[in-house]
Amino acid sequence: MSLKQRADLLNAMRSTGYAGGVIQSHRAMRTERFTRVRWVEIIGMPLVFDLLLLAFLPQVMQFWQLMTAWAVAFTGLPADLSSQAINGWPLHPMVYLPWLELSASVPSYWQWWLNCVACVVLLVLSFLINKENTPMRYVLRLIVIVHGSACLFFALYPAGFTHSLPEYHHTCLETVLILTFLVPWIHSLTFNILNKPIVEKILLTGISMAYLLVAAPLHYFLAAVIMHYGSLMFMPMLFILFSLMLNVMMLIAFYAWAMSWEFGSGHQSS
Repeated sequence: MSLKQRADLLNAMRSTGYAGGVIQSHRAMRTERFTRVRWVEIIGMPLVFDLLLLAFLPQVMQFWQLMTAWAVAFTGLPADLSSQAINGWPLHPMVYLPWLELSASVPSYWQWWLNCVACVVLLVLSFLINKENTPMRYVLRLIVIVHGSACLFFALYPAGFTHSLPEYHHTCLETVLILTFLVPWIHSLTFNILNKPIVEKILLTGISMAYLLVAAPLHYFLAAVIMHYGSLMFMPMLFILFSLMLNVMMLIAFYAWAMSWEFGSGHQSS
């Protein structure tokens, strides 16, 4: 028996079970060779998406301005809309985000008590929900923890809350813009490395970026409306639970959806 035959026999014995069946390699032990095309998808594709976003950034800002202006007109809120440049933005020197001048004050006596009662009701409700809806129980308790902490803060030291509604609105839009630039690279490291058709990789990145750019002005205008009518006490909950966290959860949902796609499954990228 030659040396090659012995090596082949040894390799066959390594993957043969005691009953003669083949032992499949665990997915954690699998390796994949990255070709030049794959490296182009990993590095080149996110670079192209970011360059396109950078090229059309003035149009995106104009779209955000128009959407916010439409929302102000639709709701009839007493708000003044202008634009303000982003300080220290390294990629584009002329980036102007919408600046929403809308009032929001500290909670009144009755607003504070109503929010405290609402927290107690949600806490009790979280224990009454059946175990089949356990995730909802923890979501309600998380809301109670965050918003209850805000109620306690505004009861003890309301003057110490120095954040304003216009600053919150402007900062959140800037955060979404930064996240949109990061999305292609996030998908590059989590999806483009997989042996998936290139059309799926382009679609996932495009859908994720489009969602952030389209939803951002309405998303944070709704948050501004809640704070205008409900007081600044809602800002911590909106910022912690329904701002960046919500956007990240949507990106995860898009990723999970993309993993079920079967576009062009017959000819995947190399």
